[in-house]
Amino acid sequence: MAGVAIAGFFLVPTLGGVRTHPRLHTPELAQLSAWARASTPRDGLFLFADAGRQLQPGIFRSEALRAVYVDWKGGGQVNYLPDLGEDWWTRWQQVLAAPFDPRNVARYRPLGIDYIVLSPHNRLPDGAPMFENAGYLVYALP
Repeated sequence: MAGVAIAGFFLVPTLGGVRTHPRLHTPELAQLSAWARASTPRDGLFLFADAGRQLQPGIFRSEALRAVYVDWKGGGQVNYLPDLGEDWWTRWQQVLAAPFDPRNVARYRPLGIDYIVLSPHNRLPDGAPMFENAGYLVYALP
């Protein structure tokens, strides 16, 4: 009887298509990460300007081996590195606390940000992205 219960514990979610975690590792994010790793300088600084509290910037950081200016998940490191808290909070307030506004793009370069990553629905009206797929656009900041 216990075997049936244990089997049901695994089969019902699997057969029913229940997802307990968001799908973070996507082909689009893998393409973006591979492109950044191969096509941008190692010290390039990226901002996922419309990501808000999404977790993809952290995956990008790990897979692309490129720095991200600030992301939501990175803020959790203040539990282990208290000195990081003030810097993280300042950066979050500068660029991600409010919803993305394309009029703010000019403010990013003086912060040291080299590239902004956007979702396709936030395509900038001026200039072509240097990378594009179904999930992401990357613009180099002048």
